[in-house]
Amino acid sequence: MTLNAPLYMLRHGETAWNTERRMQGTKDSALTERGRAQALAMGRTLKAELARTPGPTIFLRSPLGRVRETSEIIGRELGLDAAEWRDDPRLAELSYGQWEGFSWKDIEATHPTALSDWRADPHGYCPPGGETHAELRRRSAEVLAEIIASKRRTVVVGHGVSGAVLRGINLGLDAKAMFVLEKPQDAFFRLLTGIEEKIFCS
Repeated sequence: MTLNAPLYMLRHGETAWNTERRMQGTKDSALTERGRAQALAMGRTLKAELARTPGPTIFLRSPLGRVRETSEIIGRELGLDAAEWRDDPRLAELSYGQWEGFSWKDIEATHPTALSDWRADPHGYCPPGGETHAELRRRSAEVLAEIIASKRRTVVVGHGVSGAVLRGINLGLDAKAMFVLEKPQDAFFRLLTGIEEKIFCS
């Protein structure tokens, strides 16, 4: 299937746990002031981007709180009714299981080889009680297939890792390449089949 209508992939703004380098996953942390400013900038920039070619647009988001807060700020800039956002649990972040809420320093105190093990097998590695990239890839591929089938321009507000996996599927990347994709909070991506364009927010 071919992604002919643009897909805009946005990540939530900075959170308190981002600044503390804690694993969030399915748990939540509120946006910082900087995170709210990032969401505002994304909204302004996206509004100008969508205005270039007006038309019907689908608005999807992860149901997690940090994404909902980000999307509400973006939506106000776009003049959207809050009901236009569709929550899709398949867009939620990768589950880190028992590691959620902990920093890498904390994790490595009990699992010293965790990061190197994960980098060695990013597709199959599973944090204790968490989720593998393979599982995340399956649910991300389902969402992408539905977006393609809709043939409608789509905006997705999601997360760092889950967003990178969806982008990576579109680019035809393997798990190791997806693992190192950038995950900015001051820019977003415009996707078409096999390509993506980074759009900086101002």
